[in-house]
Amino acid sequence: MSEPRQIKDKIERNRQELSRLAENHGMQDNKVLQQSMVLDELINEYNRFKYKTGFMNRQPIA
Repeated sequence: MSEPRQIKDKIERNRQELSRLAENHGMQDNKVLQQSMVLDELINEYNRFKYKTGFMNRQPIA
């Protein structure tokens, strides 16, 4: 799994690509759908990483 900064950079690049594709091809185009799915997976990867590291670093409350 990538480091959070690398994942965030990938998310930003893919978000820009999604925006460009939507502007050029319209929201219903298959290219836009595919790019949206790529972006979703990157966001999920980032969230999994953040959850895992946050969960592992938690201190007991009692």
